[in-house]
Amino acid sequence: MDPALLELASISSTAILAAAATDAWQTMRSGVAGLLRRHGESRGENAEPGLLERLDEDAAAVQAVAEDGRQAARDERADALRTRLEDWLAEHPRGAAELEALTARPTRNVMYVNGHEESTTYAVMFGTMNVDHRRDDAS
Repeated sequence: MDPALLELASISSTAILAAAATDAWQTMRSGVAGLLRRHGESRGENAEPGLLERLDEDAAAVQAVAEDGRQAARDERADALRTRLEDWLAEHPRGAAELEALTARPTRNVMYVNGHEESTTYAVMFGTMNVDHRRDDAS
């Protein structure tokens, strides 16, 4: 297998499990589900559980652990997920770019804000911010 795909599987498994038991999980899960759907992963009734079903099991296992033990739970499941992603990429190499974009997304959502001297700095990453600088000088 291409070493770049092996590395992608490793990085992606870490990113996917990092989202488990956080507010980002549903977004990550939806992204993975769409990716699998677009690349033809469908299972019959009696088939072995697919990648998405196993991801749900992984997320549930991480969620079931107390918050201070979640990283250990993620680490414990990372090798198995990496192997499943390697297998999926071997079957669907054309999905690699999309998997990379999906799992790299959290690192791209970094915002740097610099304020200098007496400046006021406002930032919002997702959503809307309204700032009203009008003063009520009626006193």
